[in-house]
Amino acid sequence: MTGRAGRTSPGTVLVAWLCSDIVSLFGTSLSSLAVPWMVLTLTHNAAVTGMVSAIQLGMLVLANLLSGPIIDALGPTRISVACDTISACFIALIPLLWLVHRFSIPALIVIVAVAGAMRGPSNSAKSTLSPRVASYARQPMERITGLSGTTDRLAATVGSAVGGIIVGAVGGAYALAFTSLGLILGASLIGLIVRPALLADCAQSPQGNGTDSPRTAATDTAARSTAGTAADTMAQEPEAGRAPEATRNRAEDHGHGPGTSRRNGASRYCRDLVAGWKALKALPVVLALTLIPSVTNMIDVAWSDVLTPAWVMAQHHSSQSLGLLFAAFSLPALAASIAATALATKLPRFPVLVIGYLVAGAPRYIAMALNAPIPVLLIVLAVGGLGMGFLNPIIGAVVYERIPDETRGRVVSLMGAIAWGLMPLGSLLGGLGTHLIGLNLTLGISGALYLGVTMLPLFIPSWRDIGRPQSGSLPTHEHHAA
Repeated sequence: MTGRAGRTSPGTVLVAWLCSDIVSLFGTSLSSLAVPWMVLTLTHNAAVTGMVSAIQLGMLVLANLLSGPIIDALGPTRISVACDTISACFIALIPLLWLVHRFSIPALIVIVAVAGAMRGPSNSAKSTLSPRVASYARQPMERITGLSGTTDRLAATVGSAVGGIIVGAVGGAYALAFTSLGLILGASLIGLIVRPALLADCAQSPQGNGTDSPRTAATDTAARSTAGTAADTMAQEPEAGRAPEATRNRAEDHGHGPGTSRRNGASRYCRDLVAGWKALKALPVVLALTLIPSVTNMIDVAWSDVLTPAWVMAQHHSSQSLGLLFAAFSLPALAASIAATALATKLPRFPVLVIGYLVAGAPRYIAMALNAPIPVLLIVLAVGGLGMGFLNPIIGAVVYERIPDETRGRVVSLMGAIAWGLMPLGSLLGGLGTHLIGLNLTLGISGALYLGVTMLPLFIPSWRDIGRPQSGSLPTHEHHAA
């Protein structure tokens, strides 16, 4: 659907961006259930399951750490489409190898390593697009991050619930064909709808500078917060038409211009990484909202990839039960994300953040450590999901409000690397802990650690400053020219 002058409507671009997340994350959620279950079924060894997960996540973290300058240089849409397509092709090898009886754990490790390396930059690229989509769709950042969190929860809910059924019906290997299909669909939506619309918007800017629209002095500050690096980097892509002089100079700075040596390009790349780290360190609240999730993500990946599958198997339940447990957590989180999106600009941020972490973390670990019956565990997970659903809109809005435009791609990818950096360790520790000290004790320790880390903002004043900046510094009223 297009508006005046053939411009794709803001709603169409927003829906395509969100649907891309839904279908690709559905596939990722399904694989997060299918791969551990497949490895556990084949090896009956939690340590091997943790190792496979750790390798995939380790590659994801490494790629996230290194991809920021590349996203800034080549454009987030290009990176997202390319990485999702490559990942889909490699994941499709798993059912193919299974079909021809050539499947093995070493082959699986190679495939998930490549898929993880592609998933990291793709996730960062989609996140980098958030302010650009917010500007195009004329929506405040809190609403966009809330919608994004809602799509995450929707994908996780459907992927978990349907994934358990699919794995039980066709097996883990063949279930991964749906993961590959989801990634292809997601890449198609970005490549065929979102990318052309945003590129055309940059090319049609009257100033010819890659920005969104004409700006007055009154709206310039808000516009800078919204348009950001994503618009600038997209303007570098050939399809946007002739790049303006400033864009060409920036491209040369990144080692892509005529006469620039590879050594200078590598030096610029390293400086970009350092600049991203310096920008992150200069923002204590953003750094805090990166460090806390780095620990909780480590614990949660152990829970999802190792501890919960091992618990379900130890209780003699099926893969459908595993999917039900994940869905019991994700469905309330989805509902809470929708509510948080609707109330985005009215929620008191700090109390909601603390309460959300309090109910989302430790209780589910303790309940499983005590071998709670499935009905009780489902209630605990549902309450935890409600708390979790309110976190992403708040964290996302705080982060995007404070990151400088010129370093957004670098900082977002660096944040992703830090937030996910301990996840491979979580998978390893979850598997080794289960093998060495037992599943229940590992669950109990995990819950206690989760509680301690998430309550730190109560005791560190600089980590509590997550209130909204003063009016005028947020892109809540940014509009495109008609």
